[in-house]
Amino acid sequence: MQQKEYLVGVDMGGTKIAVGLLSVDGKIMKETRMDTRGHDGPEIVVNRLVEAINALSEGYEIKGIGVGVPGIVDTDNGIIHYWSTFNWNNVPLGQMLNAQLDKKITVVNDASAATWGEFNFGAGRQSKNMLFMTISTGIGGGIIFERQLFTGSNMLAGEIGHVTVNPNGPTCNCGKLGCLEAYASGVSIQRRAMDAIKNSTSILLEMEKHERRPIDTKMVFAASESGDLVAQEIIEQAATYVGMVLANFILTFNPDCIVLGGGVMKTNSRFMEKIEEVTQHYVLPSYRNTYEIRRSQLFENAALIGAANLIV
Repeated sequence: MQQKEYLVGVDMGGTKIAVGLLSVDGKIMKETRMDTRGHDGPEIVVNRLVEAINALSEGYEIKGIGVGVPGIVDTDNGIIHYWSTFNWNNVPLGQMLNAQLDKKITVVNDASAATWGEFNFGAGRQSKNMLFMTISTGIGGGIIFERQLFTGSNMLAGEIGHVTVNPNGPTCNCGKLGCLEAYASGVSIQRRAMDAIKNSTSILLEMEKHERRPIDTKMVFAASESGDLVAQEIIEQAATYVGMVLANFILTFNPDCIVLGGGVMKTNSRFMEKIEEVTQHYVLPSYRNTYEIRRSQLFENAALIGAANLIV
């Protein structure tokens, strides 16, 4: 017997948009991806998104559409207040989509969507209080408090990437000094490596020449695994700051589960081990057996699945 209603999940990223048709139990039935091309403007992006949703959902009864978007989002009104990648300001995305699709639309921060996805269908299942951190191009996060998505008084909770770890550190994209994102995001790891090899001997120079492309995050991790001191210092510092931030959150709201996702977490196990070691070092002894740090189970599908299920 065919299910009567389905959900549509959308994960809008800086380079790609993923659109999925999902069952109500979180399974992706069909999926399509396309370039974001956000610099074309919201209207053009929305028109392309509507075409993709219509094509994917043809012949299915759609209960609603959940959209995960980076940046500052007003979920109650479906408005993107600010998306820095494309300088989108006060874009009424929910209203624009509803005008063409006439469906229930939920617009949410993508990290919050991913948090909800991991909590319900991924590594956070059975937890009561959960912290999610995604480490990829940037760093974002979300909080599950008493089995509910906690978004704060102004729906701004979870900006983990902009916790200050070094007040004298490098300038972050947000304009502040020494944010976690300025040390541990994929872009920052890449940037710090490119700066470091200007004045140091490193196999990263050989890797760059051999592969005939600029250094990227994967190269830095590979060099670290090979024993390169420059790469190891960068990776160790990134893991140390992540662990310090996690320890502070553990001391603040006592989660039983911490889920780490994003492309950087697909790297070697030593990065995860270092994060765990540092976290344990900085929490009080009485907290040390109260939480688990887990790797994401959904990774790139977390926001897609979570956004869809926030409309249920």
